[in-house]
Amino acid sequence: MNQRTMVKISAEENVITLRTFSREYRSPQGFIILRSELEKLKLNKKVIVSDIRSFAILRLQQTPAGLDVIDFDFSWLSDAGGKLLSGREEYVRLPYERFLACIEESLQFKGQYRKILSVPEGNKPKIEFKSRHHLKDVAQRKRLRRQLGKFLNTHFNWVGAQRIFITDESIPYSFFFTEHTARGTGICGGIILHGQDNMKSATYSIHT
Repeated sequence: MNQRTMVKISAEENVITLRTFSREYRSPQGFIILRSELEKLKLNKKVIVSDIRSFAILRLQQTPAGLDVIDFDFSWLSDAGGKLLSGREEYVRLPYERFLACIEESLQFKGQYRKILSVPEGNKPKIEFKSRHHLKDVAQRKRLRRQLGKFLNTHFNWVGAQRIFITDESIPYSFFFTEHTARGTGICGGIILHGQDNMKSATYSIHT
């Protein structure tokens, strides 16, 4: 994504406080996380934390490019009256080493807020072929090889996508894909070659 989220981090001996700011949204309050939860995160790669009514899922990940990141899935909730809650979900990805550095810097300056920008989400996910029978068939046809390469290069640049697993479809020269994100399995569908009665004009399209 072009828009990035700025996160302000304040650290004390036992807790850290996060606030998020973007063009679309700013957090309604600081979110407090026990530093002991960050230690659990190192071991388990995932923790769920809460602060008053709001909560967040934290995950340690590695991008296809090899960058260590920490993902925050915030659910910002507040009292809407009448025993109702209102709120908003927010997803933020931060470079992990810089996140830890901000905590240490804030500690040195007695809890002063340090700023960090979220990781741009325009990075392309890693594409992995889990079966190669149809891929070999495509590779033997120059036009289809170019078409498939162009198709894969221009599709799947989805926010949060980390890997795209591709297997053979029942239709010749076609494939089935599964998106994988930090949250788990995402979009599934087909990469279908249409118009195979005339291979000179056949084209790939996506089906979800």
